[in-house]
Amino acid sequence: MRFRKALKVAGVGALMAGAILLPATAAHAYPSGCSDLYRDNAYWYNCTKGTGSFRAVVRCYRIGHSTYATRYGVWERVGEGPSRAQCLSSEETSSGYGERRD
Repeated sequence: MRFRKALKVAGVGALMAGAILLPATAAHAYPSGCSDLYRDNAYWYNCTKGTGSFRAVVRCYRIGHSTYATRYGVWERVGEGPSRAQCLSSEETSSGYGERRD
């Protein structure tokens, strides 16, 4: 009986030690401080804090049609400037958003 209790205590202690020693890197790596802007028939997205990368994504309305096209900007690293997703000259910007990754 005492042996089982000792195993339980040791197991809980090992779990607690593991939780304390594991670094919390994912939360620190995610881009933050992000802003956006619609300009020149494009959607601009920029993140200035954290690490990782981000890109702009824009939905473009095709003039004279009822369909949309999705355009993607280049993946940029935090601190290297904005990502721009550009609609074609025969399209207009409809909506945009940013994607972020570690």
